[in-house]
Amino acid sequence: MKTFIYLASALLWLTAQSVFSQAISLDDCLSLSRENYPLHGDLASLDKQIDLRLKSLNANYYPQFDLTGQVTWQNDVPGITNPLVNMPKAPQDQYKAFVDVQQVIYDGGRTRTAKDAELNSKLVQQNGLEVELYKLRTRVIESYFMVLLIDEQLAQVDYRNAVINQRWNELKSAVASGMVLQSEADQLEVSLLLILQDRYRLEEGRKSALSILSELVGQNMPQNQVLETPFISNGLHIRPEYSYFDAQRQQLTLAQKMSSVNRMPSLFAFGQVGYGNPSYNMLKDEFDSFYMVGVKLKWTIWDWNKASNDKQIYQLKSEGVLRQQETFDKNIRLTQSDVDARINQLTRVMDKDDEIIALRKRITQSSQSRLTNGTLTAAGYLDDLNAESMAMLSKNIHQIELNKALADKQNLLGANK
Repeated sequence: MKTFIYLASALLWLTAQSVFSQAISLDDCLSLSRENYPLHGDLASLDKQIDLRLKSLNANYYPQFDLTGQVTWQNDVPGITNPLVNMPKAPQDQYKAFVDVQQVIYDGGRTRTAKDAELNSKLVQQNGLEVELYKLRTRVIESYFMVLLIDEQLAQVDYRNAVINQRWNELKSAVASGMVLQSEADQLEVSLLLILQDRYRLEEGRKSALSILSELVGQNMPQNQVLETPFISNGLHIRPEYSYFDAQRQQLTLAQKMSSVNRMPSLFAFGQVGYGNPSYNMLKDEFDSFYMVGVKLKWTIWDWNKASNDKQIYQLKSEGVLRQQETFDKNIRLTQSDVDARINQLTRVMDKDDEIIALRKRITQSSQSRLTNGTLTAAGYLDDLNAESMAMLSKNIHQIELNKALADKQNLLGANK
């Protein structure tokens, strides 16, 4: 009865897989994980931020208006004391309201360089986010292939169960005729129960792996979700780390340029218009309007080697970024050596898988006849059947491991975003 229930549940599970579940590919999972990862939203935010920063910098080219109002009282004011002449004197209480206007005529390239720096800063942050998003791929690949490996083990469990169940039915007839002891049939039934326990364990493991994958891709995958066997292309693409290193070096180059342009002369037109008491005529004690226009030149002719020191600092930082890239390249090469060795090993091992399976099948067929005739114990038959099942499982697992190694290599060297 337990065996019948097991077969019925297995059949329902397989039917649900084929009918109700839509297969999903590794590329689909990688794309979904990227789109649903919280950091992905920051990419769109960067575009909005840079637009606002560029608008702020463009305001440097527009006239700047400052409104000032002040009321003061001072203990002394300019004046001339002469008993023969009644000279006017500035009031001690003074009132002013005025607007200062300043218009950049030439800023030495400060604004243009600052805009270039902001655009490059966006690239640095953008590529930094791409680096973090790329790390997510490794976790997706691990979870995806874990589910595939468990699916293969479940298929082998079903195969062993079907074969042993058939032998069990045959052995019951032999037991009834007295050719085989009841204990031999009982041993096969125990094996069926152990297989059922294996299925429970594998199903829970699959549920856990699929739950992790669902969390990564941002979708609730059903337990009967089918994963496609991935096709690994040979196309290689630049990893985001390299763009990140380039953007960092460019950022430091622009910082050096900014140190230089800050010393360039700048030319401004300015004006002031206001109303108060006194106006520009300090000796006139009455409210009046006043205004002034002019041109101002500003030039830092000596900065105590600040710009030169800054350039050296940025150059040292740029060399540091280069060393980071060299370290990254070395780690890639070391990891690639391990992956290539794993690929070569699996390729050589798989050359003998079919031959081993064929031999194991012949051994099991011989054991099957001997079991039915009573010349072989159930334990001996189960050993041979398990060896055949393990050979078939090993072949399929080797293929999955090879696909994963190829996926790891492509992910290591670079992949499409």
